[in-house]
Amino acid sequence: MPSLSATFGHARRLVTSRSGVLGLTTVGSMVLRLVSSLVLTRLLMPEAFGMVGIITSLFFVISMLTDLGFQAYIVRDERGDDPHFLDVIWTVHALRGLALSAIGILAAPLVGWLIAKPAIVWPFAVASLTLALNGLTSLTLITALRHDGARKLSLLDLGTGVFQLAVNITFAVWLRSVWSLIIAMLLQALLRLVLSYLIFPNGFRRPARDAAIVKEFLLFSRVIAASSIITLAVSQLDKLVLARLFTLQEFGLYGLALTLAAAPLSFGENYISRVIYPIYSSTFRNAPAELPYVYYACRWQTTLLYAAGSGLLIGIGSLLIIVLYDPRYAGAGVFLSILAVGSALRFPSFAIAELITACGEVKGTLRGNVARLIWLAITAPIAFWWFGALGLVAAVALIELPAFASNFWFARKYGVLNARKEAAYFLIVATAAATGFLISTVLTPLVLNIH
Repeated sequence: MPSLSATFGHARRLVTSRSGVLGLTTVGSMVLRLVSSLVLTRLLMPEAFGMVGIITSLFFVISMLTDLGFQAYIVRDERGDDPHFLDVIWTVHALRGLALSAIGILAAPLVGWLIAKPAIVWPFAVASLTLALNGLTSLTLITALRHDGARKLSLLDLGTGVFQLAVNITFAVWLRSVWSLIIAMLLQALLRLVLSYLIFPNGFRRPARDAAIVKEFLLFSRVIAASSIITLAVSQLDKLVLARLFTLQEFGLYGLALTLAAAPLSFGENYISRVIYPIYSSTFRNAPAELPYVYYACRWQTTLLYAAGSGLLIGIGSLLIIVLYDPRYAGAGVFLSILAVGSALRFPSFAIAELITACGEVKGTLRGNVARLIWLAITAPIAFWWFGALGLVAAVALIELPAFASNFWFARKYGVLNARKEAAYFLIVATAAATGFLISTVLTPLVLNIH
């Protein structure tokens, strides 16, 4: 068994090399996200963002209903580099994407009728082609995680993000409609498809059949699928309900807040899944006794920075909207502050969930999602009854609390969790949020006077 110092040193080198690039590209992605929203909100009406927000949510619904856990299966499996194994899994991946695209196109009229928004039918049908493009991408976007490829993946995401922004702005200036956003979605997915085969070695796959591999994969996927369906219920309830209750303009404000609140969350989930999860998996396979030392050591500094950043966003949400956007979008501020709470809670909860999965306990994810579902079933109706749409959003934002508690309880047997460190995280979030609220209280009147 490798020594403690050797394992710890290896983990430190991995996380340093990966997280450095991931951090830089994430900052770049956040800047892109901000620039995109600043420019496009001046070129397009809120209705366009509301329409794309609904389309994105419904695509998530379709994808999660058929989630098979490709990444978790390939990264963990010892055959993850075997060509025949990858050919078979890629075939399943491609067929799933083509099927989802066809379902999206055929279901577009029904979607427009169900949410009483007929204008969404054609944009939804055309955007469904992205599901096919995503299904045909190379599995190197997954296998790269087995070979310290998180840096290339992060650069790929940033590069395609820059491309999508350029296309968005170009067509928004020309069309001034939701079609500029739809075209950018399609071209970005196409570029990502092409690059997935060009920038990683051994990326090309061929259709293949192997009943034994498919059966084993589907058996693994049963728990993933059950968990994903619950994830779907708990993560999209607010969007599906509000898509029906809100006008496209109101949903556009909510969509803007979702985009900004997702900035730290995007970094957090990519960091855990691309950088930390492979380290947890490798440590569990090769030196499981040392997992308690690796669990916090390889991510602690980043964890503290995330706590401070997400907490600050909670406090300055309304001020940020007032400073950056024109008065049409002022209503997004309260949504942003509430949703940022969810972003702060998600990081430690996701870290524990990925640890449990890395240790081979796939049902841990399902347990966490059951806890979320119970929370939502109890709190969402009450919150919506008493406080309306804002109450529903708040119930969803706090949904990681029961999942965190559930995962924390079941992960005790691995001996990796430190209550003091977890408490320190939440203390930093609260302190940063209080600081942000103080800053917002002082500066908001000044900014409004200037406007």
